[in-house]
Amino acid sequence: MKEKVDLSGVTETMLVPLYSRALEAERKNPQFIDETAVKVMGSLDYDFKKKFKDSTNKMNFWGCCARTVIIDDFARDFIQKNPDCSVVNIGCGLDDRFSRVDNGRLVWYNIDLPEVMELRNKLIEKNDRIVNIPVSVFDYSWMERVANKENLLVIAEGVLMYLEKDDVSQLFSKISEEFGNVELVLELMAEWMVKNQKVHDTVRSTGAVFKWGVKESRDFESSIPDYKLIEDMNLTEGMKRYSPLFLTLVSPFLKPRNNRIARFKKR
Repeated sequence: MKEKVDLSGVTETMLVPLYSRALEAERKNPQFIDETAVKVMGSLDYDFKKKFKDSTNKMNFWGCCARTVIIDDFARDFIQKNPDCSVVNIGCGLDDRFSRVDNGRLVWYNIDLPEVMELRNKLIEKNDRIVNIPVSVFDYSWMERVANKENLLVIAEGVLMYLEKDDVSQLFSKISEEFGNVELVLELMAEWMVKNQKVHDTVRSTGAVFKWGVKESRDFESSIPDYKLIEDMNLTEGMKRYSPLFLTLVSPFLKPRNNRIARFKKR
């Protein structure tokens, strides 16, 4: 029997990247294969095709896959340099990045709301080096659970745009205080999209509300001076694989409006 899904608003948005990753696995030459996404999607009593129509969500799907590739690459680089690190996945949803980047030594911490974690625990295989913590990221008690506080990678994919700017600043300032060598891999939404969010497929499909965005990745650095920008990538570049000519033509228009993945290091 399939697991019934009763989600709305921000929590329902986690199904968009799940569906995107499963669709990627069905492509002829996929950039990655997410077996967990395929399995989980097949285990849910949820009409993905009806809810997220390809005709209206295609660009969104491409963006989700592009960010998956970029974040995976950034994460692998940190893990290679810090093989015994801790990785914290903020707002993990139903993502199984652990299975794609694991080196056999790291310890992975997933953080999300209790209702999300309850679903995750039912659907995704457990591992001795994965710790699922069912709390709001603003319940800072999760930091006490992280054993290795000297080498930490924090990933926030598809989550910060739903938070208030002051809350984001407080969160990462607290992380800076509590941990030693810290790197962040963050998805940052363009300020333009926050102001014009009614055009976004996810907002129309789920009723979620975007609250915070940036003009440039360095805006995060300016707001939280504990961190220095190392590099960033606009999702438009990764999306070009799906429609090279079209996305090259619209790139000058799309880039200022598109999300970016930014990598920061604690000063």
